[in-house]
Amino acid sequence: MWAFAVPLIVFITVVGPVWVVFHYITVWKRMKTAQRAQSPEQAAHEKELVAGLKKRAERLEGRVETLERLLDAEVVEWRNRI
Repeated sequence: MWAFAVPLIVFITVVGPVWVVFHYITVWKRMKTAQRAQSPEQAAHEKELVAGLKKRAERLEGRVETLERLLDAEVVEWRNRI
């Protein structure tokens, strides 16, 4: 039993975390390299997409606030039900 448990514990406490850290370092470097290889047109397009998503999120936030005001006026205890 101990012959199996000791290597497993060593793997979980030492090798596992190091493996995970190096994996995410590798992923981060790949993403960084991919961003450098991106053309200016692609970067501009992505900025436009992000700006559009931001506008959409702001509109949705306004809608949620409106719905909350309506619910506060119509159903006073709706927040306590959640």
